[in-house]
Amino acid sequence: MYAETAVSPSLSAIAPARHWARDRLSEVGIDDGRLDLLVLLVSELVTNAVAHADPPVVLRVHVDEERTRVEVTDGVRDVPVVRNPPPTALGGRGVMFVDRLASSWGTSEEDGAAAKAVWFELRHDDVTELGHFTTER
Repeated sequence: MYAETAVSPSLSAIAPARHWARDRLSEVGIDDGRLDLLVLLVSELVTNAVAHADPPVVLRVHVDEERTRVEVTDGVRDVPVVRNPPPTALGGRGVMFVDRLASSWGTSEEDGAAAKAVWFELRHDDVTELGHFTTER
């Protein structure tokens, strides 16, 4: 399955993007703890794109037999950086979550209106403990 949607470059677009991704992933049968993990990571990528980048922002989801790949494109070439904020910080953990919970992640330059894509993959055969549930990873 492959799907994509344009995301409005505003913080109010994060929840609709998260719901769109949940619906697409549910349609292909992802319904265990992996779904919650994927939606969390989608939320982190979309949040970074709308908070720190320029339009156009596009969310893409691709699911095959081996993995789920999510990418978000935006109009800024600056790449995200993994930070380790102090416990008292109110933000700055999104890329750290992606780095620690995804099977792999990275960035790539884009052609056209978008400048870069930030992506992550979650392999179906990996396993991660996340809070109160176990998710295949």
